[in-house]
Amino acid sequence: MSKKTIFWILCFLFSFFGFYLIEHVFTVNPHVVSGNGNLGILVIFLFTPVFICSWVYTFKLVKGKMVKNRKTTIGILLFAIAVCVLLVIGINDYKSELIMALGGTPGNPESRIYRFGWFNQYTNSLYFNVYTFILSHLLIVISGTISALRKI
Repeated sequence: MSKKTIFWILCFLFSFFGFYLIEHVFTVNPHVVSGNGNLGILVIFLFTPVFICSWVYTFKLVKGKMVKNRKTTIGILLFAIAVCVLLVIGINDYKSELIMALGGTPGNPESRIYRFGWFNQYTNSLYFNVYTFILSHLLIVISGTISALRKI
């Protein structure tokens, strides 16, 4: 295995670890009262370079390893787009369930997140979860595939 592949694997794993931490450790459950503010922002700032490295190396890996057969490349592209559509549906369901568990949107006075806005200690998991992790990497795969198709 090359050094680039090992570095990509490490970036990918650390990036996943960052998403996991934000979703499971730094997001407050809807039934818990939190007055500490959004500590997840600190983890997001800490892991942002790791996320960016993971996306950049995923792009480079896809662009470099993409097969030279146009039909196979288009098949991979269509499959990635189809999975992205399914992930968006999953993200929408996840968002709906979380908003129901919180009692409504930030504009609803009965909601736990009333006046907090959409980015707070209760909603970190809307933006940093397994669905968004996979979706972000698939979007990078799609852009890398399109970039490789331009050169075929």
